[in-house]
Order: sequence, then structure tokens, then C-alpha cells
Amino acid sequence: MVRYGHTSALPHRFIVLIAALAAFALVACGGDTKAPATPSATVDPATSTATPTRPPLTGKITVFATSSLTDVYKTIGKSFQEKNPGVTVEFNFASSSALETQIEQAAPADVFASADLANMQKARDKSLIEGAPVNFARNVPVIVVPAANKAAIAVPKDLAKAGVKLVLAGPDVPIGNYARQVIDKLAADPAIGAAFKDATLKNLVSNEANVRAVLTKVELGEADAGIVYKTDALVSGPKVTTVAIPDAANVIAVYPIAVVKGSKNAVVAAEFVAYVKGADGQAALKAAGFDPAP
Repeated sequence: MVRYGHTSALPHRFIVLIAALAAFALVACGGDTKAPATPSATVDPATSTATPTRPPLTGKITVFATSSLTDVYKTIGKSFQEKNPGVTVEFNFASSSALETQIEQAAPADVFASADLANMQKARDKSLIEGAPVNFARNVPVIVVPAANKAAIAVPKDLAKAGVKLVLAGPDVPIGNYARQVIDKLAADPAIGAAFKDATLKNLVSNEANVRAVLTKVELGEADAGIVYKTDALVSGPKVTTVAIPDAANVIAVYPIAVVKGSKNAVVAAEFVAYVKGADGQAALKAAGFDPAP
């Protein structure tokens, strides 16, 4: 009798369980057929969460920049400070090779802007640069002579004339290196002749520390000719006259910029680099005679 009573109770329990499950399903799925309200697409500005804004930039940075950037970088630095009142930008202008050496010797620099790729690469090879540099401008060399032009230099070939006093930057300085490349290319032109190189370098009276020192010597009439960037000639205005170098004999200077590793204000340094590459920086460079980077 016990065994019979146990087996007859089993179906009754299943019936109760099934009934309970059906009731639960009815409540969960069919008890309330009203769909949940869809949130409105309109956001109340008073209750919405605003996108976080960047904190104002603060502090000082020191930009190590090649001499040919002196005037335009002062303009860019002033504009950058006006847009970021909490920031102070200081500059150290010299030849790219001198700047690279100073950075290697732990001079306090936050940004490095070079007039050539070679000195920037040296800095990268020595792990002095944070991340990859970016190219921000181009420039080309020109021959400059004093406004009086007593040596009567009218074409590049005239640099080889006897008695001409030529001033160049040192061969380790970008513009000095570019100038020597130009001389080599001119000498390779059959219309000028291979003798041009030796005759021109024989007229070299001094090797200057940077491009602005070359320009000053020519402005003062202490040299009959020099080779500088076209932007330096523009800065000099009526003090000098330019003699164009044929495109086939010229070189293009590419300017890179980067944040220096170990910068004490890397955030502001990176923002300055971005500013130089941005619309305002590029407009200032264009106005100064620089060409855009490729």
C-alpha cells in the first residue's frame, strides 16, 4: 500500500509544478503587454553630462630652434601664449648641430626644431627625442650679396671670380652643408665647369656658426656674397640682394620638430608641436616665406 500511494502522488506534483511555471510565464511575458518606454532622443542640457574639457595649459617650455626660425618662431610663440595665457615659451636659437649637442649635454630643452633631418636623426639615435618627429616646413638656399654689390655678382658662376669674399656657415651647420652641396652641383654643370668648385672655395674667407651670422656679414659689407635660406634674405629686406640658384643645382631643406625626451612639461611641449603643425603655425610660416612640408 505504501508503494502504491507514492507512485500515485508523483503525477500530481508535476501538475502543480507545470501550473506554477505557466503562471510565472504569464506574468513575465503576457501579464503586461505595454512595451517599455523608449528614452527620448532629446537631451536636457541642464541634466546631461558635459564632455570633459582639457584643463588649461600651464607652465614654461624652452624651444631649441634653428637660427633660420628666429623671427617666425617668435611670432608663433607669442600667438601660442595668447591662446594659452598660463604658458610661457622661451627660445634658444642656434645652428641645428649646436642645438643637438646642447641637448645631448643635458641642456634643459622641451622641444627641438632642426633645419635638417640629419641632426634630428642624430638626436633620435641617441634616444634624446620622444616619439617620432614631424616635418613642418621646407626652405631653399639662395645667394645673397650686399645691396651695393661692389663685386658685381649677378649669377652663381660669379662666386668663382678672383677676389670675391665669400662667407658660408661651417660644414657641420645645415646651411653650410647645403651650400657646399650647391657648389658641387654647380661645378657638375658643363656650362659652369669643374674648376668652379675649387675657385669658389678659394674665395671662402670665413665659416660662420649659423645662418644669421652669414647674413650679418653680408649685410655689413664684410663679405661680397654668402649662401643663406630664402627666408633669411626676406628678413634682411633691402640690406641684401638675392641671386637665385637654378633648381637643378639647389637642395631642399626639410625642417622636423619633436618633443625632447625628459621634458619637464611634455604636455605643453606636445601642444606647441601640434600648434606649429596646425593652421595658425602653418599660416605664420607661409607668411615668413617657408614652404609647407611634404
